[in-house]
Amino acid sequence: MSNILICGDSFATDWTKKYNGTGWVNMLTKDYSVTNIGEAGVSEYKIYKQLESINIEKFDKIIVSHTSPYRIPVKEHPVHSKDILHYNCDLIYSDLKENKNNDLVICAIDFYENLFDLDYACFVHDLIIKEMNVKYKNLINITFFSSNKNMYNFEDVYLGNKGLINHMNDKGNKIIYNKIKEIINE
Repeated sequence: MSNILICGDSFATDWTKKYNGTGWVNMLTKDYSVTNIGEAGVSEYKIYKQLESINIEKFDKIIVSHTSPYRIPVKEHPVHSKDILHYNCDLIYSDLKENKNNDLVICAIDFYENLFDLDYACFVHDLIIKEMNVKYKNLINITFFSSNKNMYNFEDVYLGNKGLINHMNDKGNKIIYNKIKEIINE
């Protein structure tokens, strides 16, 4: 049985910490020995730190679910730091707009609207992904965001099958599970 490491953002996190349901990451445990260190809402930098935090030598394949380049790392999220699923969450504009409940959030929204440099964010995001691919072998790079290039992109599956677990319904999670199994077995 292959040893699989899953890391990345909320699309790769084990949502059973907070909700009932089965995501694609849980389905893979039927076929492989899976270690999942994904965290909901984390930036690309924190995904890189996930890889640094574990001995990757014991894994045959590493599935990395890459996040949006618009996510900014923070030490503590002003809204989600007490949430069991999003405790290590970073900032993203769309989330902040839904939670205008304190001065830090309002300040962060102002930053995104008036100061955020999208080109810089995309450049740094791409550099981190490039470094991961140089430093770590056996990576399977996936994403659910159209802005990420040169990787397996599942944005269409997500958009057509929105739901609660890993942001998808049962059908979407089954599609991702089957596609990931195909990729692993290539």
